[in-house]
Amino acid sequence: MKKKKGLVYDSQKCFSRFLKYEFKEYFEFDVYRNFKNFNDGITDYCIILFVVYSHDELIDLLRIYKRGVPLIVSTFNIDLKAKLEDLEDIIVFDPTKIKSEMRDDLRHFINLVA
Repeated sequence: MKKKKGLVYDSQKCFSRFLKYEFKEYFEFDVYRNFKNFNDGITDYCIILFVVYSHDELIDLLRIYKRGVPLIVSTFNIDLKAKLEDLEDIIVFDPTKIKSEMRDDLRHFINLVA
């Protein structure tokens, strides 16, 4: 079975390790810490998982928002989470849950969009 290709934006690489391990049978993830070296090949991916740790990272999120690839966005910042929930076409993921709940939620979200 050919693996689907996903993009993970995670400047601290904590969440990306979890994703690569939990979904390694179904997805091949490319991980980016910033988009300075990104070649804009967004359409090569079937899903983008984006972790926002600061307001500065919202700029990178806006670069890929509304580009036709499903977005799952996660943040620990309560204020940012409230703002992101108001955006259309973005699934907001809660990273504060335990691993088994996160895995189930992500599996559900990925099945919805990919």
